[in-house]
Amino acid sequence: MKKLDIESLIYKQPTNLAPGKGDLLIAEPLLNEPYFKRSVVLLLEEDAEQGHVGLTLNVPTPVTLSDIFPDWKEGKKVKVYCGGPVEADRLFMLHTLGDRFEGAMEVAEGLYVGANLDQVLEFVKEEDDVEGKIRFFLGYSGWGKDQLTTEILNHSWVVTRPGDMSEALTGKGDIYWRREVEKLGKDYRSWLVVPEEPMQN
Repeated sequence: MKKLDIESLIYKQPTNLAPGKGDLLIAEPLLNEPYFKRSVVLLLEEDAEQGHVGLTLNVPTPVTLSDIFPDWKEGKKVKVYCGGPVEADRLFMLHTLGDRFEGAMEVAEGLYVGANLDQVLEFVKEEDDVEGKIRFFLGYSGWGKDQLTTEILNHSWVVTRPGDMSEALTGKGDIYWRREVEKLGKDYRSWLVVPEEPMQN
C-alpha cells in the first residue's frame, strides 16, 4: 500500500511573499509552535527595515479585563486573548467602532486598532456583550526583517487579503481557524481533514 504523502496535500506554492497591513496570516495545519498553532494573525503594520507586527486573533486566555483592572468589576465579562509572545504584559485592542473612539486607526476595512481607554471602558460598562465589536489582547506577534518571508517560503503561513472583516472579532480557537481556511477555497480543503493532533490518529 502506497504511503500517503501528507506534505504534498498540505503545502502549496506561496503566492504572496510581501504581506502588508490588513493581511491575514493563516497557520498551516501542522504548525506546532505554542503561540501559533492553528492561529490566524492580522498584520497591523509592515516596514521594509523593521519587519512585521500583528495580533493573533483566535487564541483565548483565562484572563479577563478585571484581572488587568482589579477595581473595575465590569471587566469580568470581557475575555482577553493572546496577541502573541512579544511584550506579553502590554494590552492591545481591536474594534469595529472607529467613529466612536478617539485615537482609533483603521488597519483593515471596518476594523480599527487603538482608542481612548476611558471611552472604551465606558462603552464596555454600558454594553451587555461586546463580542464582535471589541477584542482585547495581551502581547503581539512580531517578525524581524525578512523573517516572515522566510516562514512563508517554508510553508508556515498562507497570506490572504480578507474582503470581509465582519467576523474578525467573533469565535476562537480551531473553529475560528477552520472558518478562515474554508474562505481560502478548494485548494485548501485538504487542511480541514488534518487532525489537530496527527500523532493520535
